[in-house]
Amino acid sequence: MVFGSTTRFGNIAPHLKQFTDTLGGLWGESKLADKVYSGFTSSATTHGGQDSTLLTLYNSFHHCGGIIVAAGYTDPAKFADGNPYGTSHVDGQGSKPLDQTTREAARLQADRIVRLTTALKTGLATT
Repeated sequence: MVFGSTTRFGNIAPHLKQFTDTLGGLWGESKLADKVYSGFTSSATTHGGQDSTLLTLYNSFHHCGGIIVAAGYTDPAKFADGNPYGTSHVDGQGSKPLDQTTREAARLQADRIVRLTTALKTGLATT
């Protein structure tokens, strides 16, 4: 599952937090465990808390027994993006469209999510 959130003071958006707070029943039944999770974010400014937003998002999924798949610095293009936790974009209050760096970071993250999800699914099927 891939979740996106704007950055609000270094945290996930209130509506996403409200949604994750409703997952207690599924968590209690372990229905969210052993699933791949990843995230992306945007903020109005550089250094606007994007890293902490993704870490906050991932904290919920750690409690669910989720498997976090972050892009890491697994490709030279990720050094241009600068965020190992997931794709992030500085949108300047909506005035800055996605650039090629952000698009490439998103593509790399998506490729990694698909590759690792497939590997987990295939590996689990053989056990």
